[in-house]
Amino acid sequence: MSERRRYPRIPYAGLVFVSWKTLDGQRNHVLGRTFNISQGGIVVDLLTRIPVGSSVKVRAYGLNLDGIGTVKRVIWVTGGYVMGLELGEVIDASVLAEMSAAPTQLVSTSFDARAFLH
Repeated sequence: MSERRRYPRIPYAGLVFVSWKTLDGQRNHVLGRTFNISQGGIVVDLLTRIPVGSSVKVRAYGLNLDGIGTVKRVIWVTGGYVMGLELGEVIDASVLAEMSAAPTQLVSTSFDARAFLH
């Protein structure tokens, strides 16, 4: 199988705050955790389902990320939803390099988030 991703994924476990508006304009927000990151996207685990195509505000202070994204994929896993978010702006390469070098931030989970976005 050939790699279709534009950016390599880095396993990363950190907190993320996601907010969005529903079709009727109601504001929502939820705190979750990340599975992995790349320059152009992030995979997050949330308790709330956000529909594919939704525009979201994403804040992850450990990544120096405060931007807009689009929900590209959603799957149900026990206890919540795993979502692939495409970011409107790329994460700085120096932040990713720092995350790659910090083994304490690496994900330790039985869920294979890498397979999620294939």
